[in-house]
Amino acid sequence: MYKLIAFSKWCDKQPLAEQARALQAAGFDGVDMPCRQSSAITHATAPARLAEAQKIFADHGVPIVRLVCDIIDEEDGVVERFLETLNRLGIRKIRAGGFAVPGDADVAALFDRARRRVAQVEKLLAKHGVAGGIQNHSGNCLEVNVSATLRLLQDCDPRWLGVQYDPGHLTLAGEPPRLALGLLGPYLHSVNFKSPRQEYDVDPASGRLYYVPVWVPLRSGMLNAPLALAALRQAGYRDAISVHCEYRSYFFRAESYAAEVNRLVKDDVDYLRALMRAGRDA
Repeated sequence: MYKLIAFSKWCDKQPLAEQARALQAAGFDGVDMPCRQSSAITHATAPARLAEAQKIFADHGVPIVRLVCDIIDEEDGVVERFLETLNRLGIRKIRAGGFAVPGDADVAALFDRARRRVAQVEKLLAKHGVAGGIQNHSGNCLEVNVSATLRLLQDCDPRWLGVQYDPGHLTLAGEPPRLALGLLGPYLHSVNFKSPRQEYDVDPASGRLYYVPVWVPLRSGMLNAPLALAALRQAGYRDAISVHCEYRSYFFRAESYAAEVNRLVKDDVDYLRALMRAGRDA
């Protein structure tokens, strides 16, 4: 049975002990903690603050298993100090970041720059013994699916820079679990679960109908969790699954309703554990 860890973005600005109690009450095995420029603990402040966070979460039975970072967009001096801290604290897996594509970008030139940057980041990760992953992500980004992300990383050693596999985003990008995992091979770094739903909207400028993704609890969205679990087992994945409780719509933002999200995430955890206990992921 996979361990389930919480991407704690929705409660990131709360006191650490309060976050830890909420994750413990929801039944998580650990935390996939945000640690980037927009987080309560950043790359720059981690050397001074991360050890305290690690102790608080561990004392509540939800240890820090991974970090969600954005070192690709950070200065190398800050990255070096940050990775040194992770090595010292024994945190060996992180998300490294990604590459948005502006509307007017020269995509080929942006891709070449991105490949050079991931090669630099890979060297830093290897130097400090920390494995990084680039999350496949839907939308206008270079890592729009597993196939594109693998092309971005084709010259990287998968021991140090791989793919953070997100089947929820792939329900929007259109890459089935067995295809994605069959392509990943040794580049499978880590796994996230979340579930989108496509909603209709109308462009006020053109009057045209289009889809907008919203993010909902796992039972309610497009992600086929039993199929994704079965594909992971077939691929031999043994690490934790990070549950991304980023419920979002026009009328709801997870970060604004922490108490309600605490109730919803427990149901996501219970749902995944029931699937695994029943063998529906086999």
